[in-house]
Amino acid sequence: MPPTNALEILAAAVEPISIGIFLLRNFPFMTFGAALDPLRQANRLAGRTVFKWTLISIDGAGVMASAGVIVPVDSSIDNMPHCDLVLVCAGLDHASHYNSKVFAWLRRLHRQACVLGAISTGPFLLARAGLLDGLRCAVHWEQLPQFQEEFPNCIVTNEIFAIDGLFITSSGGTVTLDMMLYIIAACRGRPLAAAISDQFNHPEIRQEHDFQRMKPQSRFSIRHAKLAEVITAMEDSIQDPVDLQVLARRIQISTRQMERLFLRHLGKTPSDFYTGLRMARARDLILQTDLSISTVAQICGYMSSTHFGRTYRTHFGVTPREMRSEGILPRK
Repeated sequence: MPPTNALEILAAAVEPISIGIFLLRNFPFMTFGAALDPLRQANRLAGRTVFKWTLISIDGAGVMASAGVIVPVDSSIDNMPHCDLVLVCAGLDHASHYNSKVFAWLRRLHRQACVLGAISTGPFLLARAGLLDGLRCAVHWEQLPQFQEEFPNCIVTNEIFAIDGLFITSSGGTVTLDMMLYIIAACRGRPLAAAISDQFNHPEIRQEHDFQRMKPQSRFSIRHAKLAEVITAMEDSIQDPVDLQVLARRIQISTRQMERLFLRHLGKTPSDFYTGLRMARARDLILQTDLSISTVAQICGYMSSTHFGRTYRTHFGVTPREMRSEGILPRK
């Protein structure tokens, strides 16, 4: 049978396997490097050209990364060579690159059975092109609520990367290294991928179904297992907050014990900590998306925009609208 999914197609490709990286203005440099450098190491360690790559921009001009570094490219989308895989690499201002010409190009590549990948906010462009409906895709946890709101027909996962059909999506950052090692292992064997990982002092290749965020124990410097369970449950229920008594019963502790744990280890009541998690999510959405204030309120579990606005002002010292329109940083 002919190959039917992304990994099978890439594994069956004739060497050198050709990979295009499509850069959009303000792309994250770490994510770009994590996609490109494993290919260089693969060639070095294999002693032959296993992979070749092409850097692509819309018009063939160099592209400025979010760090202000301009990266020269090899071709435009109009004259790019054949690629077995094309990765879309975009930054926080992905919506400014919604472009009918780019969408038509992506759809044409898909019709030609080119494997399409997306890293960082690249999944937004594939989804806006209508290519990810009904498919699993990985999106960075910070952009996940916006993605769900904008593309309800896509199946969003909190896993570090996702492979579905002819599409590979990564939540970005260092996860992209794991995704590329996973691809290399599928194409040319796990020993090569492991050797590359070792070269990067990357002690473990994370797998597709690993989750994105650090465990609460590491993020909040806590060691109490029950407290970590409560925090995880809170983070998983930002949009639909759970009553604290229900939460305590679910974790099998008393509300009084939960109160003592939060005060002892975090210096806050469970209610204040929960509100802080919701406000942190709200701040990210206010500063990094164009979602309406009422939509942000709903995503953060507030049915009343007025209540949301009062809580936000109490927490940050400014209203959501002031922070967005004037670029005001929170006071705390």
